[in-house]
Amino acid sequence: MNSPSIALSDHRFFSVVAVAVTVTVLAGFIPLYTLRLLHHDPNLTLLVHAHGLVMTSWIAMFLTQTLLIARHRVELHRRLGFFGAGLATLVILVGMPTLVNAAARKSHDVHSARFLWMLIAFDGVALLVFAILVAAAILLRRRGDYHKRLMLLATLGLLGPAFGRLTEYATGFRGNNDFAVLLLCAGTVLACAVVDNIRSHRLHPAFFWGGASVIAMDVATYVAKLMI
Repeated sequence: MNSPSIALSDHRFFSVVAVAVTVTVLAGFIPLYTLRLLHHDPNLTLLVHAHGLVMTSWIAMFLTQTLLIARHRVELHRRLGFFGAGLATLVILVGMPTLVNAAARKSHDVHSARFLWMLIAFDGVALLVFAILVAAAILLRRRGDYHKRLMLLATLGLLGPAFGRLTEYATGFRGNNDFAVLLLCAGTVLACAVVDNIRSHRLHPAFFWGGASVIAMDVATYVAKLMI
């Protein structure tokens, strides 16, 4: 059982990361989304709006659940967990057709190899890794040390598009920023693993195989972008 000092360190670490993830997503998507709304972008379909709403809701749920644990509201955290599981399902059910439609618009042939690479480049693998990590976290919900790390990794695996937008803002939408996005995505996972390792004096197994899965997914997404 964790000592009070370790538990307090856990609360601070996961709360800070959850807030940072939320700020990253909001900073990445609100400016461009607002601009596209103002210009009545025809690509902002009902499915895209639904995808944005579901993803935003997941980030809000992740932040809320993390802060509830930090405030020792365990019972409420567990009650909301049922909604969180349903929301994770929606992330997959809404996200996949959104990605398929986006890839189809770019490739023009859903039976081509280009379409498959496009689907991977548009974070198709990220959704699969997200589903696996969330499922593992739910199965291990009685093991708090595994549960919170797997949920964190599942959410970090979704940050690619947000980092992509932020790098575009930083470069004025000029040049290819894919490698920078890869470094940001992989670097974020590694940074969390290193800090957690320093705090607990060991690399937690969830960060070992879960973090490796997320980084492998980031690399696959980067390679796919080179292929299209």
